[in-house]
Amino acid sequence: MKTNISAEQALQVAKTYHKQYKIPGIIVNDINKSVVFYESIMDIDGFAWVVLSKLDSDGFEGNDHFSLVISDRKSTVEYVLDHNGMSHAYHLDNYYDSMTDEEFEAYLKDDSDV
Repeated sequence: MKTNISAEQALQVAKTYHKQYKIPGIIVNDINKSVVFYESIMDIDGFAWVVLSKLDSDGFEGNDHFSLVISDRKSTVEYVLDHNGMSHAYHLDNYYDSMTDEEFEAYLKDDSDV
C-alpha cells in the first residue's frame, strides 16, 4: 500500500497544528510511541494517521491523550479527538455552527450509543 505521507511527515503536520492551536499535552518525538497508521477511520476519505498528544493523567478523566487525526491524502489535520473522545476542528472558524440542529443531535445521539 502506498501512502502520500510518511509517519515522520504525519508527526511534523501534527506538531505544527499542535503548536498553532495550543492543543493540550506533549507529542513525544518518537514515531513508534506517537504515530499510528489506519487504513480507514471515521470521516476520513482514504488512509489516516493518528498522532497522540500525551496528557498529564492527574488532571483529566477519560483518556490520557488527545488524538490528532491526519488525512494521508490531504496531509492535514482533519480533526482532534479530546480526552473524552469529543471531536474538534480548531482550524474551522464555526465548526459547531456549521452543523444543522439535526446533525448536531445525531452527533450527540451517536456519541451516547457508545
